[in-house]
Amino acid sequence: MWDHLSLKEIVEIAKDPYPSIRKWAKDTGKKVVGSTIADVPEEVIHAFGFLPVSLIGTDKPLKKAPSRLPDNACSLARSNLELVLSYEGDLFDGFVLPQVCDTTQHLSDIWRISFPDKYVESFLVPRQADRPSARYWVKEEVERLIASLTGWSGKGLKDEDLKESIRIHNENKGLLKEIYEIKRQYPASLSNKELFSLFKLSMQVDKVEFNKSLKEIKDNLKTVKSNGYTDVILVGITCDPPEVYDLFDEIKLNIVGDTLVTGTRYLQGIVPDTANPIDALTERHFHRGFYSPIHDDVFKNFEEVKALYKQTNAKAIIYVHIEFCESQEYDLPDLKKMIRKEGMPMHVLDTEYQTLSLSHLRTRLQAFFESLKGGSL
Repeated sequence: MWDHLSLKEIVEIAKDPYPSIRKWAKDTGKKVVGSTIADVPEEVIHAFGFLPVSLIGTDKPLKKAPSRLPDNACSLARSNLELVLSYEGDLFDGFVLPQVCDTTQHLSDIWRISFPDKYVESFLVPRQADRPSARYWVKEEVERLIASLTGWSGKGLKDEDLKESIRIHNENKGLLKEIYEIKRQYPASLSNKELFSLFKLSMQVDKVEFNKSLKEIKDNLKTVKSNGYTDVILVGITCDPPEVYDLFDEIKLNIVGDTLVTGTRYLQGIVPDTANPIDALTERHFHRGFYSPIHDDVFKNFEEVKALYKQTNAKAIIYVHIEFCESQEYDLPDLKKMIRKEGMPMHVLDTEYQTLSLSHLRTRLQAFFESLKGGSL
């Protein structure tokens, strides 16, 4: 199903992965469990024999979500809710929903009310990860999720099954890291859209199969030096709709680093190789980078962006702002002020999942980089 895919096929499937997931579920007879981003331990869901699928919105029209969430609610939250209410709800046997902000906390209750006959579980990890109690809290949540899935599935979870699941997921992230590094050095080896389609599909399909495609793609990438690219970093949570990457490719931007949940922060999810898999999953939580709704240090976002900018020798920062995301709107004013004080060029890209035209984004993006070539911003 998802093995031996070409880059072109991956981009097409990543745009709408659900028909292929439906076929997989029908062919295998296995259950599909959806989760919104971020930090749900997909390794646990996979170890039970289910397919963990990250929900990353839809560009289809909003029909039912507006009756449950107001128009000024986060675009990603409304889009995810619409995805399951109107389009793909019957595909999923259950959901595990993280609570990372006020909107997602309320959303989990809406989800339960909307799907009374499905398995719905919450996953709540601490926002202030520097507290002594944080590790205890994370471990308790992982164990609680395992107990909940055990009750739902009627079967227990063996350590060897969880360890094997961790190995498969680590392999996936390792392959993506290698491909990303090739893209950094050789921008023409694959497009930005192709690279981040690999990330997205990795979060939504069976990794046992998809890792075979990643290996083949990595081995066949052309490593030829190319000119005319401008190295940039992306900052934010997600970058959607995927056509935004087409804009980056049009003006020959080379994404050499990011802080996206659908990017590098996902790669930071490699689980340490330790004897106890639950302890390893717990420890993983404390090695991931800044995520907008989760604050243990209000300056951490700026320090990570600054370090990434310098480490990659990027020429500019593109901040991808999801419309009406409260946590991003809380972060952004101070982040802009600190970044510009450091003299780092920054462009804010406002996105919305139901965007029909990107012409206004293209014009502003082109103007920014034209100005960048002419001098500092």
